[in-house]
Amino acid sequence: MALHKKSPLAVPLAAGLALALAACSGGSDSSTGSEEGGVTTITFWNSYTASDRPFVEELVKRFNDSQDDYRIDMTIQPGDVLTDTLLPAYQAGEGPTLVTLDASLVPSFVEQGVFQPVDDFYEGNGPDPETLPQASLEATTYEGEQYGIPFGATPTMLYWNKTLFEEAGVAGPPTTMDEMADAAVALTDPAKDQYGIAIADREAPSAWAVFMWANGGGIVSDDRTESTFGDPESIEAVDRWATLMRDPGVSPVGMNGVDGDNLFGSGKAAMLINGPWVSAGFTEAGLDYGIAPVPAGAAEQTSVAISTNLHLNAEASDAEKEAAYAFARFWNSEESQTFWSVSTGYPPNLSTIDPSALAENPTAEAFAGETNSRFYLGGLENYSQIDTDVVVPTIQRITADEGTAADLMPEASDQIDALLQD
Repeated sequence: MALHKKSPLAVPLAAGLALALAACSGGSDSSTGSEEGGVTTITFWNSYTASDRPFVEELVKRFNDSQDDYRIDMTIQPGDVLTDTLLPAYQAGEGPTLVTLDASLVPSFVEQGVFQPVDDFYEGNGPDPETLPQASLEATTYEGEQYGIPFGATPTMLYWNKTLFEEAGVAGPPTTMDEMADAAVALTDPAKDQYGIAIADREAPSAWAVFMWANGGGIVSDDRTESTFGDPESIEAVDRWATLMRDPGVSPVGMNGVDGDNLFGSGKAAMLINGPWVSAGFTEAGLDYGIAPVPAGAAEQTSVAISTNLHLNAEASDAEKEAAYAFARFWNSEESQTFWSVSTGYPPNLSTIDPSALAENPTAEAFAGETNSRFYLGGLENYSQIDTDVVVPTIQRITADEGTAADLMPEASDQIDALLQD
């Protein structure tokens, strides 16, 4: 894979999906690196606050204990707090040496000049970039330079409720979009307050992007220069699923990601497209569920990719950069990634780790076997405007029957084109 090119991929949702990846804080609140007594201390900010926090803590502790030259001083903040405070901290000269961010946020920070390229990380004794998540590398390539090192990356997959499928006499899991649509209809039962599928329109991995990609459409072109939201393939896909949501009502209209997770977790929805972070809750709820690849459409089979990546302070000294790279190599070692994956359910960053080595955690094994994913609106400085101001409200209007996809999407596509040229 060539690292020095603009990515044809795109990135998901940012804020809400970092909710999946969780982490820790230990040590002092200092945010700048330091060198003392032959030990280089660097600071590391992230928003890993949920169930995977102890495993990030453990791996940072293992790194600190593994050698005497470097020390990681890690600070945790909720995702929204981190993104609100990060730029002011950098501007004040108090930003962290390393920070993890959702890939959708990277272009705006690169434009502010607070991150430095990390191409030389891949030219040294680090992991072979061909073995790392290619979508993550593509999504953090900006203006021909690489600004990220994969930290946590995963595709999304199809969760399906085996009990509901069996009760309805529906074979599962579906392998094509046509099969998924038919199953969604067959599994919808208003008398039981039961839905065939949970489809969120915001604050979740974009099922709508998957529907459009599968049909040969999308939101922006591969080179990010023009909108494809108004293309016939995109309109056809959105119209199909919006119609199914309204009649026969395969999914509630207007849900956010948490609503969709709760609906599936309560046994009231038969299918859901999401990442590995929800599996522990579904298991605790006693659901008998399966995890399968997102079904293929007429044009392709793919899913939304989600990634947080390590980014290096533009003002980091040579010693701090060396320490940061040492930690990044440790994090992306086979031993560390196997521990991470088995502990959290996330697939390992390294493709050299056989999924069968993760059999102790079936979620990790399933997600490690799914490699065909792409990012939603990645590499775009105005990602948020396109998503929040155009795509989401347009989908909401269509599903609420306030206009047809054929009428509303071309107009929205023009808005996206204007933002791409801005």
